[in-house]
Amino acid sequence: MSANANAEQGQGNSKDHQENKDVPEKEPLGPPTFPKLSKLTDRFGNTFFFGNAGDYWHIPFPIGADNDYRTHARNIRSMEIRADDVIICSYPKTGLHWHIEILHMLKKQQVQFTDGNIGGFFLDKTPTGRIDALPSPRLVYTHVPFRYIPRQALEKKIKIVYLDRNPKDVLVSYYNFMQKRPEPYHYPGTFEHFYRLCMEVGYLYGDLFDYLMEWQKGIEAHPDCPIYTSVFEDMKLDPVGGVKKLNEFLATGCSDELCEQIAVACSFTNMKEYKEKTTSEHAKSLFKDKTLATYRKGEVGDWKNWFTVTMNEEFDAEYKKRMSEYKTVYRFTLDDCHG
Repeated sequence: MSANANAEQGQGNSKDHQENKDVPEKEPLGPPTFPKLSKLTDRFGNTFFFGNAGDYWHIPFPIGADNDYRTHARNIRSMEIRADDVIICSYPKTGLHWHIEILHMLKKQQVQFTDGNIGGFFLDKTPTGRIDALPSPRLVYTHVPFRYIPRQALEKKIKIVYLDRNPKDVLVSYYNFMQKRPEPYHYPGTFEHFYRLCMEVGYLYGDLFDYLMEWQKGIEAHPDCPIYTSVFEDMKLDPVGGVKKLNEFLATGCSDELCEQIAVACSFTNMKEYKEKTTSEHAKSLFKDKTLATYRKGEVGDWKNWFTVTMNEEFDAEYKKRMSEYKTVYRFTLDDCHG
């Protein structure tokens, strides 16, 4: 699995993958607020779109037709950060929406879900000028690699919550999410195609293993910065304890009783039920079957239903070779969680 490449130069793509091409302007890929997108056809004949951020592939969010993804990534890195900001950082499908609700409730000190308008706080899809206009205190989030997180976040030592999850379930969740999205987000191939693409080339936001190691090295290089790592499987095993730890880290002053109430409210079943009831039909229409792909299963170990024996053996060998220095000890099944 090699790092995602500069689309114009075609670096990092295996010989079995066709060269990236700019999408013709006449091709209707969505609202006029999309910048020009790039596309890649993998060796299985599946074409997907991305925003060319230069040294990684940005998810093709509608960041404004007068913008471009290289500039947007650099604007995130150089954006103004306030002392009371909190940033959630993660690779996709590691529990971001779950943690958004938990942190929102902790900061509000009440069991109340977000109003659903969370996109405006998502650095990856929102021009930084709009982020600048948001009132304090701000809870913002991003999937960008460590090298693109706001520099002032490290300089001002603001609190960062970094999310981690066992990478097998990440790949399964990522695939299912992109399957349910229409163009330009859609990946049309099978799971094995997606798995091979991720292992051989990488995908949106880069090679997963490289992404994880870059974050670990970044955290180690800034020991004086308050960065809390929340691991998905640990939160599933002990949600109340996880919420209490986040409360302590953020110094939000919530009681143990309130932390317990937040953990219950933010269980996967309760969150999915609430979001299905309150999400607008327009928002649901953005998914192929008009259901929220954001909330699919929220389980530990679903990868067993998707990985073949061969794929699992290949993955384990690659992980052992490349991630021997990674410090998170993943729980890959519920048995691991209770063992």
